[in-house]
Amino acid sequence: MDKDATKYPTNYIYCHPIYIALNRIMNNTTSSSLICYSYKTMKAKAYKLEQFDSGMHYILLDKPTADKFLGQDHQRVICHIGELSFHCAIMPKKGGGYFINIGASVCKQLQLKAGDTIKATFSEDLSAYQFEMPAELEEVLHTDEQAATVFQQLTPGNQRGLIYLVLQVKSTEKRIERALRIAHKIKTGITSPKLIFK
Repeated sequence: MDKDATKYPTNYIYCHPIYIALNRIMNNTTSSSLICYSYKTMKAKAYKLEQFDSGMHYILLDKPTADKFLGQDHQRVICHIGELSFHCAIMPKKGGGYFINIGASVCKQLQLKAGDTIKATFSEDLSAYQFEMPAELEEVLHTDEQAATVFQQLTPGNQRGLIYLVLQVKSTEKRIERALRIAHKIKTGITSPKLIFK
């Protein structure tokens, strides 16, 4: 359990209407947390999976692909590798060029390692937050109008940062705990993802 989630009794988590409502969300496809994007992708191109000294994996984009999106002010895109699609950002690389990060979870799921050649396509990210909205946070905001209003007024970067705090944990219970903590904190004026658990 999150160290700051102890303010919420265990029975509160399991009996809360949000927990019950998640049964509905998890068993249908009407949730807005589904990835929403324009599937106007280009032909798949081959990229070499590389690795920074930090250990982070990435692919270096070809210039036409980078120019296509950055020229239209679309820094955040959807990357499609086989059947897998995920949100990502086109980032400038020191020394020139642009890259996208290939996260550890993607590498694990696709069994990728540095040096592998992968085929990928990209499309504009037209989702509400340009990031996967977890059902748990979505339901908390749906049932807490004040928190939802504050959340909508945050910068896109802050919104994605708070969303990521929830996505970091896998279990529904812990995601609910974090979502409730975030709702409580942002209503008190603490909106920075770095300060939520302090």
